[in-house]
Amino acid sequence: MLLTTVLIADFEKAGRATCQRLLQLEKKIKVVGEARCGLEAMTAAAKLKPRVLLLDPSGVEGEGVYLVSTILEKSPKTRIILLSERASDADILDALSQGALGYLAKPALASYLTKAVRAVAAGEAWVPRRMVGRLIDQLAPGQA
Repeated sequence: MLLTTVLIADFEKAGRATCQRLLQLEKKIKVVGEARCGLEAMTAAAKLKPRVLLLDPSGVEGEGVYLVSTILEKSPKTRIILLSERASDADILDALSQGALGYLAKPALASYLTKAVRAVAAGEAWVPRRMVGRLIDQLAPGQA
């Protein structure tokens, strides 16, 4: 299996450090960079072309989820997981509709971060179970 490269974009230093600490234990995952804001995330993703981008959009002024589509324009093969303390179902759906492949609540990082990174790197989606019905309803209204 190839090495999965990861870029961490979180406006909080503690958030970046937590992700770094959890991922450094994985032999097949390598953190290739960090970003502190949306502009740094766009620049780093375009330059580094990471397999996975961990993105906390809460530090971005305005609509943070729209940063997803902008980053994907610059690095189309990068797979994005949004990180947040808490996000509404609507925010998660917006991010997924912009091209993100996953969402992970920050309180769940210790339990699920490496699993989410591996899953998204393999092309799978990573969303809370409560979202599955809503996602199906978005794709086929009235079928969920």
